[in-house]
Amino acid sequence: MVNELLSLKVCDPACGSGHFLVAAARRIAKRVASVREHNPEPTTDAVRSALHEVIARCIYGVDLNPMAVELAKVSLWLEAMESGTALSFLDAHIKCGNALIGATPGLLRKGIPDEAFNPIEGDDKKFARSLARQNKSERLGQGELFEIHTETKVSNAAFAADVRQLMKTVPGQLRGVRRQESDYRKFAESAGYRHALHVADAWCAAFLWPKDADAPQAVTEKVFRGLQDPEGKAASQETHDEIVRLREQYRFFHWHLEFPEVFSVPDDGSAVTEGTGWGEGFDCVLGNPPWEHLELKEQEFFSSRSPAIAAAAGDKRKKLIGRLREENSFLFHIYEEAKRKIDGSRHFASNSEIFPLCGRGRIKTDPVFAEQGRQLIRSRGRMGMVLPTGIATDATTQYFFKDLVQAASLAALYDFENRSNLFPAVDSRMKFCVLSITGRGLREDAATFAFFLHDPAELDDANKAFALTPEEITLLNPNTGTCPIFRSRRDAEITLGIYRRVPVLVKEPDELGRGGSNPWGVSFMQGLFNMTSDSHLFHKREELERDGWTLTGNVFAKGTARMLPLYEAKMVHHYDHRWATYNEDGSTRDLTEKQDPNAVVLPRYWVSEEDIPTDRFGKNGNRIYEAGVATRLAVKHWDRGWLVGWRDICRATDERTMINSLFARAAAPDGTLLMLPTEEPVSGLVGCLSSFVLDFAARQKVGGTHLKFFTVYQLPIASPSVLSVHAIFIASRVLELSYTAHDIAPFARDLGDTGAPFVWDDERRAIIRAELDALFFHLYGISREDADYILDTFPIVKRKDEAKYGSYRTKELILAEYDRMAAAGVSLTTPLIDGENYTSTLNPPPGHGPRHPDAAR
Repeated sequence: MVNELLSLKVCDPACGSGHFLVAAARRIAKRVASVREHNPEPTTDAVRSALHEVIARCIYGVDLNPMAVELAKVSLWLEAMESGTALSFLDAHIKCGNALIGATPGLLRKGIPDEAFNPIEGDDKKFARSLARQNKSERLGQGELFEIHTETKVSNAAFAADVRQLMKTVPGQLRGVRRQESDYRKFAESAGYRHALHVADAWCAAFLWPKDADAPQAVTEKVFRGLQDPEGKAASQETHDEIVRLREQYRFFHWHLEFPEVFSVPDDGSAVTEGTGWGEGFDCVLGNPPWEHLELKEQEFFSSRSPAIAAAAGDKRKKLIGRLREENSFLFHIYEEAKRKIDGSRHFASNSEIFPLCGRGRIKTDPVFAEQGRQLIRSRGRMGMVLPTGIATDATTQYFFKDLVQAASLAALYDFENRSNLFPAVDSRMKFCVLSITGRGLREDAATFAFFLHDPAELDDANKAFALTPEEITLLNPNTGTCPIFRSRRDAEITLGIYRRVPVLVKEPDELGRGGSNPWGVSFMQGLFNMTSDSHLFHKREELERDGWTLTGNVFAKGTARMLPLYEAKMVHHYDHRWATYNEDGSTRDLTEKQDPNAVVLPRYWVSEEDIPTDRFGKNGNRIYEAGVATRLAVKHWDRGWLVGWRDICRATDERTMINSLFARAAAPDGTLLMLPTEEPVSGLVGCLSSFVLDFAARQKVGGTHLKFFTVYQLPIASPSVLSVHAIFIASRVLELSYTAHDIAPFARDLGDTGAPFVWDDERRAIIRAELDALFFHLYGISREDADYILDTFPIVKRKDEAKYGSYRTKELILAEYDRMAAAGVSLTTPLIDGENYTSTLNPPPGHGPRHPDAAR
């Protein structure tokens, strides 16, 4: 048992000053001492003695910062200090390097990929393309190019034997430690080992090579294959020197060469993992890696170098940086080098194939470390890391998390809010998690989850933690496989029940194109205009009035041309396309003139309905136009006089989360996300989107401050076939709630209504909405007890009601209607028919309420 414990290999790939490694060593040492003494609480001396052995044999760490590496060693030495015993030799286990940039045996065998020569900051793009073509040609023709055997030698068996031999004992005296240090230095400086490192360095260097005509000969496939012969002349000295320079700059770290006793790479390539090309690995990988985007933060970079530039904003900062070329060429050179280094790291992560799941999009270090950690553990090993919760919920990490789910590798995820300052230097609103996964040789039948924790002690609360199987996670998020966020076991049970009964809005097909569905025929648009890149198309009121445009309602006209309002998300709410309006000074206010059917919201900006001519011309001499509102909607084949949109910015803790509305055909910015359905009944879709039960489901998916397409695709939305049974009941109510102003008349006409807008009546509206919410609770198969519970998960709605009415009136109205509908026998196939099996408490009934006079504005 002791030998098994002392053979464990534990690593922190971003170890910092060694806190996680010290904790791991204590844990193992206590167990070793416990076995030796046959005592669950061993003596301090026994633990201390075991610590000395554990740290020398079991603990591994890597960090990019040389000072951190030295501090980690000191921390471990202090922890293992034992009277009369020399400090352990740790240089072979605690190393300085970039854990994310290195070669693997599998990739070395494949040679240099063409993508290595994609240009990065400062490269000559044309020259880079020529290198990629050259590399491709050399790869495809390598059998003719080389007369000698050029297979890349990647076995580390001899190195592993050497390291095991010199590290097999833990010297107790200083003489033995010095001998161990000397032997290790001889190994590290041996010709065979240095050559293996240089070949692996060359593979990494190809990605980061300066791609211009003045640079040394690049490491293309021919050069790389030629480097296999240590006596060969495949590359010039300048090329060798550049490989060394890049190694030192980026601190390449090749795991199978740095720790050959951990990663097995046999001569015959047997018993290795597909992808990495190595076998074995660490028994445990743990840590708290950096949480950073691979981007140069200009304010941070210039904060000490040039405070004036750091303090400048936007375009002004860019102009000041541009002037550095002439005013301070030294600082400008440092800035350019820093940009290139980060761009190079991003390029390597994206194109090296080491991170196929997380090396995508706007790359962050934390998911990349998580993917690396998973590759470093043996088939029956474990990994545990502290990471932002986005590792499980974000679109950018969906491929990694989905792979964990499908492989049944997910063991546990415990999500924390930093409200209790568990991490004092981290914003209190930051959400992070402890992620625990297994090696691919193990399968977890179900993973344990807990969310919104403030203290680890809360994990003892049986209601906080719950289990989900891979099949259940896939049911909840079939497209992305990302993780839902439940506050309690009951939330999980209710939501799972919903998803077993109700399909998702859009089910994407699998990799073979099978199993997709889109029952509502919806397409989506992230608004029509980007608030930044399209800002030159936006016009303010004073500008248009100065140019002779006339404002009628909220549309400007000049001849036959029209400028449509830019409908920002903050201007709408449930069944209210006139929620907020802009004042002339640029501030916003609630639009209180609800009783006026001619009242409209006024935007900050207007955008042309038709295409806008530019001063650019195409190759055929024709003028280039920028698309206006009409063209951008026509691309989606949308010809309706209204739109359905929802707010991108939201939180699971807001009053409501899925805030959507109908509004008149207009311009929409990227913060107003659009849903364009082609199937009927559209009124049923609108009613469903606005219901409490749908909002409850949405809250289980929103982990940050956005409600993006990938989340909405996976919301449970009752199908058209189900809602068509209840179309008459729903349509009459959605119509009266929505059609309160003339500008939404196109929607009313599409529902077959030819009358004037309905009078805004708060009391009627509250009851109509209660009827709709009660119906959707029934259609979603929610019991009365669970409906009661769901409504209590909206505390802000409750608090406002209690302040205004003295009780939770919204809940009371909905549950009263729920009971009346249950008595009427409503079901998926049995609709409520006004005047027959159901009578509204309103008189006149919904859809027949008071209207404004027929005279249009």
